[in-house]
Amino acid sequence: MTSKRLSSLLLIIVSALCASAQINIERALNVGRNALFFDDYVLAIQYFNQVIELKPRMAEPYLLRAIAKYNLDDFNGAETDASAALDRNPFLPDAWEVRAVARQNLGKTEEAIGDYRGALRQLPLNIHLLFNMAIAQNEAELYADADSTFAVLLKEYPRFDNGYVGRAQLNLERGDTAAATADLTRALEINPSSGQAHVLRSMISYNSGDYQTALADMEEAIRLQPSHTALRINRAVLRYNLDDLNGALADFNYVIEADPLNSVALFNRALLRAELNDNDRAVADLNRVISMNPNDLRARYNRAAILAEKRDIEGALADVNAVIDAYPTMESAYGLRSHIYSLAGDNRKARADANRSMQLAQRPVNDKNDNTPQPTAGGDSDGNDNNTSARFDTLLTINTDSETEPQQKFNNGSIRGRVQDRDVKVEIQPIYTLSYYVAGTANDNGMLDSDVYVREVADINDSRSLRFVIHVTNSLPSFTRSEDIDRHFESIRNYGSAIAAGSPRAIDYFGRAMDHVTVHNYDAAIADLDKALELTPDFASAWFLRSVARYRIIEAKRGEVTDITSDSTEQEIAARNRLAIDQMLADLDKAIQISPRMAPAWFNRGTILLMMKDYDGAIDAFTRAIEIEPDMAAAWFNRGYAHYSLGNRDAATTDISRAGQLGILSGYNLLKRMAR
Repeated sequence: MTSKRLSSLLLIIVSALCASAQINIERALNVGRNALFFDDYVLAIQYFNQVIELKPRMAEPYLLRAIAKYNLDDFNGAETDASAALDRNPFLPDAWEVRAVARQNLGKTEEAIGDYRGALRQLPLNIHLLFNMAIAQNEAELYADADSTFAVLLKEYPRFDNGYVGRAQLNLERGDTAAATADLTRALEINPSSGQAHVLRSMISYNSGDYQTALADMEEAIRLQPSHTALRINRAVLRYNLDDLNGALADFNYVIEADPLNSVALFNRALLRAELNDNDRAVADLNRVISMNPNDLRARYNRAAILAEKRDIEGALADVNAVIDAYPTMESAYGLRSHIYSLAGDNRKARADANRSMQLAQRPVNDKNDNTPQPTAGGDSDGNDNNTSARFDTLLTINTDSETEPQQKFNNGSIRGRVQDRDVKVEIQPIYTLSYYVAGTANDNGMLDSDVYVREVADINDSRSLRFVIHVTNSLPSFTRSEDIDRHFESIRNYGSAIAAGSPRAIDYFGRAMDHVTVHNYDAAIADLDKALELTPDFASAWFLRSVARYRIIEAKRGEVTDITSDSTEQEIAARNRLAIDQMLADLDKAIQISPRMAPAWFNRGTILLMMKDYDGAIDAFTRAIEIEPDMAAAWFNRGYAHYSLGNRDAATTDISRAGQLGILSGYNLLKRMAR
């Protein structure tokens, strides 16, 4: 072979290797994006690591890895990776933004503002970047700058309701309640469903003593955000101030039932029960608060007062002494101990404490030191508030920052986690899949609580022909350990070696497809399932799994088929996804033809039809699933949703009530909405 031919051959080989590497890089990036979309951040990082190792000068994998780290609360790591992306390509507004939000979480607010400016240099009037920068400027107490940014924002986007909510928060920081109220009123004119605006306006009315107006706004906020227990606690305080003691008690009961460890609700209910002379249960509530936080002196003070009423002198003295030891200049604590000593018949000590209490009370306000804990109604439960005009026995409101602070909306849709919409949205139950993992706990028969029995899957497990046990579930956990990911990459390599050795079986391709689905490589999974079905056309589980892989590809691309609340018509959805939807349904139909009692296949068929707004077809499919598996809660819920969408309120109520009984608690929220 001549040197010229050898050089040409080497060039061809090198070119082929480079093309293969490029394809692998693009594939790894795509699969990493899939994992990122499905909140599998640890897995996504693994893929981006591979790309960075092969192409360390590429900016995109650093950006994507920064997003994954941000969603894992690794803000330092997100900042570092975003910086690496910007070092490689400073013209990435998403990288500027990711680094900005990471720095905000690290308390580097001024640096975050600089990053928002970097993004805005490329997208000068981007609504989300302007809004986020104004919020950061407010956090940094750069009020004039924040005001200027809000002015630009609202000039360009005069109907951006959250912009008015943000400026209202800024005006409250500056003490201008009139301007804040005007902004909130404007926000609600644009969007009457702004829960944040209602909460903020309620707080303004509450602080001015207009409890009735505050209650009206709080009622609307709770209607819009029914799962936020903080709002119910604050409504209870409003009801209490309006002498609606039963209403207040009902709110506290609701919160404690939903969140048994909510110490604020327990404390408030204890005080309310004490006021209603229900002392035994008041003490029980305070016992729970103190068991969670033995240093909660406010709870111990009130327990002392109630125990004194119950003539438990020893217990009352132990509690009030703990308060006095911590705060030796708290006049009300000496007054309480004087009362306890009087009940015990120790008049000498009672007089001494009464005199001490009077001396402390007569001091000028400026002489009272910072160790006199007199919490306001809005104080925390640690007894560190220094407002001497309030009392230790005042009902507590709870900080509602998460509901009242304007919530950032990001230019990059991949930045998820904490920045998702906090308004409760009732969603249909997700499709079933085959998985090696399931989010659930074992029940009495050894199955996991989200498992569904499918005979064909049980046969595969019984044959021990795969490396891992398969579950049929619609409740998938995300990876949290890299070693779990590594074993599936190793399994893929092992299957590859076995298949390359010759005479591969359908179960080998199926097993490798299961691993590919586990690590979100859906294109590779479909290719393996194609091979399995060529070898064994009546492989029902392979037909089922291939339909799931096709669905995940559409979902990862954020196809509208995944959003039942989309305004798009069925025709518009069909135009975009018709082929993929037809393939999904054809695979499910084949699985059902081979295995007519495969309830998850019927359920998935119904769910796809529901997303396509074919409600009658969906109801028929869910009905078949329920006939096969009467306890399939997801089928009851989704069928109820389909009935509700058709206006069949009675049928919807029956189905969703059954779903709630079987464990889907969000069904009760939907029932409440339907009852309005």
